[in-house]
Amino acid sequence: MKNLSKLTLLISSLVLLTACPPKEQMQADHINLHFSHKVDTLTLIKDSLLYTNEAGQLYSIKNLHYLISDIKLTDEDGNTLQELVSEHFVSSDDESTYSLNLSDILLSGEYDNIEFTLGINSTRNISNLLVNETYHTQMFWPDMMGGGYHYMKLEGAFDNDSTFYNIHTGASMGNDYSITKSFPINLTSIENGNIHIIDINMNINNWFSNPNTITLSTDGIMGNMQRQMELKQNGTEDVFGIALSEIAICY
Repeated sequence: MKNLSKLTLLISSLVLLTACPPKEQMQADHINLHFSHKVDTLTLIKDSLLYTNEAGQLYSIKNLHYLISDIKLTDEDGNTLQELVSEHFVSSDDESTYSLNLSDILLSGEYDNIEFTLGINSTRNISNLLVNETYHTQMFWPDMMGGGYHYMKLEGAFDNDSTFYNIHTGASMGNDYSITKSFPINLTSIENGNIHIIDINMNINNWFSNPNTITLSTDGIMGNMQRQMELKQNGTEDVFGIALSEIAICY
């Protein structure tokens, strides 16, 4: 029995010694970006009058499309440590866009924050920048209204199934209403090939509240700069949240 215990201890020690490759064979860590959407605590279910906004209106969601850009990891002072994605298109029509796997991207180090922009900021949001992307025709912003690309298209019905709203945000009349957010993430990589899962969650209901109560209407808002600013302020406040988890490949 004593010999069996010694053998078990020896095997356990060997596992610990061999579970990770030697330093010269270390593998950069992986990032899995996941984009999720809720309405307060409720899961996003399309084409159903399930949700109530701050103004007390019952509404549904038919489409949610948005561009998210300049996703990067930074230090505590905001300096870029690792660029992750230039642009990524998320669409409720295609759940494959909800995940983005980035392999072998993180070297050893500590990454304090994640930063990203909803939309594309004014320095890069120009017409035909993404002409070769499949979503170009779906997301372009009319040149007569400033050009570039929509940040977000949120569409559905309110009050009943036949009254529709279209919340289209973008660089209205050339003004930059993109939203840049930074969240503490405290991610550490030791180059052991671990997978770090970063969930970027959008609470859709918060587009309509805090600090501005948005009342849905049939009027388009693409040329409404006051409404674009109100949505930017709401999006800057608490529309987005972050969660970090990890799949340990090497212990």
